[in-house]
Amino acid sequence: MEEKHLIHICNKQTINGETDEICLTTMGTYVKKGDNRYIIYQEYDQETGQPTQSSTLKIMSNDSINLMRNRIYRTNLVLEAGKRHLCQYGTQFGSIMLGVFTQSVNIALDDHGGSLEAKYTLDIDTSLASENEILITVKEA
Repeated sequence: MEEKHLIHICNKQTINGETDEICLTTMGTYVKKGDNRYIIYQEYDQETGQPTQSSTLKIMSNDSINLMRNRIYRTNLVLEAGKRHLCQYGTQFGSIMLGVFTQSVNIALDDHGGSLEAKYTLDIDTSLASENEILITVKEA
């Protein structure tokens, strides 16, 4: 697939009252297959510039998002408003199971791009680990 979309991702994370924000702009692919839309992009090592893993966001017609990462750290997070899911999250130390409770999902995507936003919490053994907000915009390059 040809990477012809500009993808901007901002993730805000709050842990113990301390907030950190990480933003990334990259080229990627945005396609529609059936009722679902997919945003696919590579993540790169900051020191070497080499690709480290592929990330895929599957946006489903029922306004839920599935974040899948493959290669080094396998991850599968499900963001579905009003629901809690147990999800696999890969780290450099191995895989852990996280509880993911999604407060809201707002999707404004069409065939040319748009945006999506989700607010969710992560918990470990039902103890709050972090509060998160993610905003992703997609547009043709």
